[in-house]
Amino acid sequence: MTWRALLASGLVCFCAGGLYGWSALIAPLQAAYGVSTAQTGLVFSLAIASFTLSVILTPQLPWQTSTPRAVACFGLLGAVCVFAAARAQGYVPFLLWFSGGFGAASGGIYIAALGVAALTPAHRIATPAMVAAFGTGGAVFGPVWRVMDAHGVGMGGLSVLAAGLLMSSTCAAFAAAPAISEKAQPPAGSSAAHPSEGHSRKNLVVIWAVFAFGSFGGLMVLGLASKMMDAAQTSLTLASLGLAGIAIGNTSGRLSVAFLSSHLRLEQCLFLAMAITLCGLLSAVFHAGPAMLCVALILIATGYGIVASTVPVVTRSVFGAAGFQKRFSFIFTAWGVAGFFAPWAGGAMFDASDSFRLPLLISALAAVFCCLMTWQLGRQMAHDE
Repeated sequence: MTWRALLASGLVCFCAGGLYGWSALIAPLQAAYGVSTAQTGLVFSLAIASFTLSVILTPQLPWQTSTPRAVACFGLLGAVCVFAAARAQGYVPFLLWFSGGFGAASGGIYIAALGVAALTPAHRIATPAMVAAFGTGGAVFGPVWRVMDAHGVGMGGLSVLAAGLLMSSTCAAFAAAPAISEKAQPPAGSSAAHPSEGHSRKNLVVIWAVFAFGSFGGLMVLGLASKMMDAAQTSLTLASLGLAGIAIGNTSGRLSVAFLSSHLRLEQCLFLAMAITLCGLLSAVFHAGPAMLCVALILIATGYGIVASTVPVVTRSVFGAAGFQKRFSFIFTAWGVAGFFAPWAGGAMFDASDSFRLPLLISALAAVFCCLMTWQLGRQMAHDE
């Protein structure tokens, strides 16, 4: 049954979303291996690069990947990699197991689970829900790791994630794949079913740019939020609440698209996301204290969450179910580019200036450019209709 396939895939996606709680592991990583802020940012940057590469390659595999069993296979791989990362004896082995192994496994889980959602008739609800399941993982694992580290557990907290991946993947392995509904197919004769090559390429480029610039600030915050709070001398209690708020804001933004897309045009959802993101970025630049910084970071994460859910819905609406996985695998490289440069560059600029003001201002400029690309996207989608 469809709901069982969605639920099983969503559980694995939830655990894979522990990747978004990464910033809570920065302190134990530095304590364990004595690495710099730039090196900790590199962990998340390389994980996103591996994630993105996996998203690109998974639809090219010679078997059906839009199934719960495919999600389960990637989930089991992720469990092995996370377990090994928790016991790594040095920074480089940790980088290989966590960033390379778990990052790639998470990418496979994500694109396979979105493929399951795209095949359902109610894809405008199922897709944001699946994207939100991934974001919810950060809402749970980030604060848990922060508290576990405060009690001396350190990198051993990753074992909780490994266990979650193992159990959820076992459930997904026994779930039946949903049948492809006629409602999930693009209408005959529609532009989604037979887009011209030049028009299709133009749509891909614009959506790619929207995703890249719209994700930049959010991915920097997800990668470096804990360090930002530490730099502002945030207390453990407030920092834990802030990390939970960031993850909840990210998840709420993702879930809200199921509602927003039924009342607003998809490009209007993106404009709303950028308005929220810009408010958060400017508030973070001029924050008056740790509490205000936490609120600003939550706003940025919320705006990012809306972008993260709206872009796959846009892709599905423009190209249809049949073309979704392959087209979205290309568009998702935008997320990989932003995710690689944002945390790494933000950490490097902090190391050089002892301030996050410059990377936050650069992120604000990226959000403004996203608005320009969104305006162009809206014109193209209106023309298609």
